[in-house]
Amino acid sequence: MSPLYKLEVIDRVMFARYPNPPSKQDVTAVLQLMQQHRERVGKPLLYVGMIDSKSKIPNAEERNLLSHLLSEGRNFCEVAHLVIEGSELQNSLQRVIISGMIIVTRTYDGFLSVHKNVDSVAADLQKRLGKDPAPIIRKARELGLAT
Repeated sequence: MSPLYKLEVIDRVMFARYPNPPSKQDVTAVLQLMQQHRERVGKPLLYVGMIDSKSKIPNAEERNLLSHLLSEGRNFCEVAHLVIEGSELQNSLQRVIISGMIIVTRTYDGFLSVHKNVDSVAADLQKRLGKDPAPIIRKARELGLAT
């Protein structure tokens, strides 16, 4: 069975696009790819996870898998940006709830941030890469990883 996500590393930015919450096999595969690309690049990756606006809300098992992905992803990534696309109430609530959990638990404070679109990630990417991220974001769009 092929994965339901798209993934590509551009420079040292790992873009992953999820039309729905990833399965256990998907999480395992993404973590393996993170490790491989981290070793290839020689520096921690900058992770940008894109959640499609029509993606279903993750159930308890899927939330645990996503938490595992974030927890283990810290071994390979300097930072994680979660982009929850869409302007519907459901999308806005997801962003607010996840942002609130980050603040309250401080589990991913300084590591994970939540965004509405990929453009809001650009300033952090520029700071961390030391160069204009526009060509990287443009390439991600061309590959269907970002909108």
